[in-house]
Amino acid sequence: MCIRDRINAIKKVFKDKIPALTCNKWKIGHTLGASGMLSLELALLMMENQSFVSTPFLPQNKPKKIQTILINAVGFGGNAVSLLLSKV
Repeated sequence: MCIRDRINAIKKVFKDKIPALTCNKWKIGHTLGASGMLSLELALLMMENQSFVSTPFLPQNKPKKIQTILINAVGFGGNAVSLLLSKV
């Protein structure tokens, strides 16, 4: 599925309230089994520093406050995991 298809699917679900979206693959490439852990690291750093890391191909407004992050990590062989992080 190409990025345009994914963005269209997100727009269909969230309508005009699209959440802030980011990814790290454009910076680090294919990392096989480490991709989920690197996404977790990025999420924790964004929450700790309250600094959103945007992507060059998806212009959007940065969130004012980062309290909740959903990580979706999909790997080779059908492996997939989702983590929901919340700052209390």
